[in-house]
Amino acid sequence: MIGSMLLLSGSVAGLLVLPFLPALSEWLRPTDSAPLPMRRDQPNNLTFFANSFRRRLQEQYGVDIEAMRAEGAAYQVPVSAELSVARDPRGRPAVEQSGLARMLDKVNHIVVFRGNAWLGPRSRVRADLYVEQDVEVERDTRLRACLAEGDIELGENVVVQRWVHGRNVRLLPNVRVEGRVTAEERIEMAAPARFERAGAGEVMFGDVRSAAQPVGLPKPATERRVLDGDATLAANEATDCDYVVRGDCRVAGGMALQGSIKTHGHLRTGDGVRIAGTLSARKNLEIGAGSAVLGPLIGFEDIVLGPNCRIGRPDAPTTLVCNRLFVSPGCVVHGVITAHEFARVEG
Repeated sequence: MIGSMLLLSGSVAGLLVLPFLPALSEWLRPTDSAPLPMRRDQPNNLTFFANSFRRRLQEQYGVDIEAMRAEGAAYQVPVSAELSVARDPRGRPAVEQSGLARMLDKVNHIVVFRGNAWLGPRSRVRADLYVEQDVEVERDTRLRACLAEGDIELGENVVVQRWVHGRNVRLLPNVRVEGRVTAEERIEMAAPARFERAGAGEVMFGDVRSAAQPVGLPKPATERRVLDGDATLAANEATDCDYVVRGDCRVAGGMALQGSIKTHGHLRTGDGVRIAGTLSARKNLEIGAGSAVLGPLIGFEDIVLGPNCRIGRPDAPTTLVCNRLFVSPGCVVHGVITAHEFARVEG
């Protein structure tokens, strides 16, 4: 009797588990039937925060951005308890500068700068800023959020608590962006720097004159090769196919590959590789100095970019996603960078 009950219980348990066996099998030993699904032609929207802020100004506060551009100084920005208007304080009376300081220190407040803006050293800004033209933020300033229709320069030791967006954004040494920094055209970061998310047509880290030239656009891969265990890809391997490596993978220096690589372990490349495809690693992903990769780059743990690397192309922006990112000077990324913990530009 007891044996029959145990047999029945085992049968029921087996039937309950049966639907989950394919998922369990895939988790324990992935089949890689869809090895590289990421699309490089769909980088994240760089202007989402900026466009949302513009809509907020229009819909909640009645600020007509287009009319402001067209009419210039003749346009009157509607002022309210939650929105103030300011100008570059340099050279203005002390009473006006004191009034601006009070505006900038308000929580849940917006300050609209007509023309250019300037924030002096050690400013503490709790309001959100909209700047009609360019903005210069001096050293040791704490900034909450800023949208500039022109260029932004963040001085040394500036801290951005949420986000900044401009036509071009320049970060001097020791800037920390606790959220995102995006630009319509270009971001320049001096080392050291720290951020979580960045995106622009060009994100440049330090002096990029020696950065690798962009890799060419790929031809369709002729096949997909699955390699069990650890593997090294050298010059004698096929260069026009996709690789799935069920272990760690090492790509020999100088190799040119017209395809993508996915690993279940670490993925490391030598110096000077040129890969016209996606790189994906379940562990760390390390790119050797002077390498060019079309992307996307996906690292489930860390991504390390050696000096003078280039990721993406000006005409083919891509995505780089990881837990932590370490960038050496001289690198260029075209597209969007997302680090779930942090991204650090090494000094």
